[in-house]
Amino acid sequence: MAAALQVRDLQVHFHTRRGVFRALNGVNLVLREGEVLGIAGESGCGKSTLGLTVMSLLPRNAAVPGGQVIYDERNLVNLQVDYAKSAGDRFLPKRNEHVLKRVNKAMASIRGVGLSMVFQEPMTSLNPVLTIGFQIAEAVYLHNPALLAKRRLAREAATPQDLREILRLLEENEGDEAPIRAYVAAKSLEGLEEQALFVWRRPDIHRARKEKAILTLGEVEPRRFERSILGVVARAGSIPPQFRWIPIFRKVVRHALFREGYRKAEELLTSLGVPNADRVVRMYPHELSGGMRQRVVIAIALANNPSVVIMDEPTSAVDVTVQAQILELIRQIRNTIHASFIVISHDLSVLAEVCDRIAIMYAGRIVEIAPVGDTLTHPLHPYTQLLVSAIPTLDRKEIVGIRGEIPDMRDPPSGCAFHPRCPFAFGKCATHVPIDIPQGKEQLVACWLYEAK
Repeated sequence: MAAALQVRDLQVHFHTRRGVFRALNGVNLVLREGEVLGIAGESGCGKSTLGLTVMSLLPRNAAVPGGQVIYDERNLVNLQVDYAKSAGDRFLPKRNEHVLKRVNKAMASIRGVGLSMVFQEPMTSLNPVLTIGFQIAEAVYLHNPALLAKRRLAREAATPQDLREILRLLEENEGDEAPIRAYVAAKSLEGLEEQALFVWRRPDIHRARKEKAILTLGEVEPRRFERSILGVVARAGSIPPQFRWIPIFRKVVRHALFREGYRKAEELLTSLGVPNADRVVRMYPHELSGGMRQRVVIAIALANNPSVVIMDEPTSAVDVTVQAQILELIRQIRNTIHASFIVISHDLSVLAEVCDRIAIMYAGRIVEIAPVGDTLTHPLHPYTQLLVSAIPTLDRKEIVGIRGEIPDMRDPPSGCAFHPRCPFAFGKCATHVPIDIPQGKEQLVACWLYEAK
């Protein structure tokens, strides 16, 4: 299976007044296309730092001394690695800030479109003074304004015969996307297919209402001046400079695209199980519950159909009922969009619900990676075994904690970082960093106990 994202020997160090904190120390990871990969470990193991490094959202005191993050055959951290290597011990956050500006400029066309991230706390991820609909629409407006223009133009150009044919194709093919996309491409109605498919897949309305909604998609009030401007945006694939700087054009384009963006926001929120989405898009973050805000953050992340989505603790700030709803939502999302997911959590039971494989992190390294079943029933690394033994169950099994604490990564232990806490440590563990040792077809473990095997 092809790789959607590859992380090779990635290192990240934070330069602080109290020393250099080694957050990542040689992470190796492969995310396959279409899979959900979980990353677990105790707090402070480097899980969130890994996600932020992939997105190139590190602060200015973060150095990347080595490694690669390969996405779409591009290394996303090459500029940071080059500066860290040239600076060496004379790393300066002020100079690194100039490097990060170049990185942000290069990543502008990737973030939100190819790579997207759901941050840990939804309340701090949303702007409290902007409406929900505006924040979702803005994500599409900035990255893909042509999509919004095509959606509006397609509804205006669609004839009743086109809509009846689309409805017939949906009924005959049970909602299969391929025939619909082929038809709208032949008729130059790109953007109409996602609107029709959204209506057809809605579980909350009756079949008759779906048919009526699809047949009335073309009932759009024609606006000739607006149509000609949107046509230029659709053909150009972006907003031309003259439409950005001339006030009258800028106002018309912004108003038309954001109006369409609000419509798309309603569709996204409805598909994510938010009731009364037409009202929610006019509300502010503080008016929503934690579960609703989490769905809004997920909607922003999915707005531009990214190929890789990183979810950082998507269930940490909600109660168990909402947690179950969000896990069910993640399962539905992976079945409806063609994307790969990285789900970061400290809770193995959460990852077991949605993931195909689980990677266990400790002290900035991946110590074991395996399919979900093997991780929970046949863990190999002592750290993984102790994590699994700490999961509460319905039987009377004793919950065993992990003695000791995560090491201070400003002065990490030599050899295997887990050896001071490991019940099976021996001489080599304290002197040599373990390598990844294959076990079976799908399992890798970084532990000297398996060297002879």
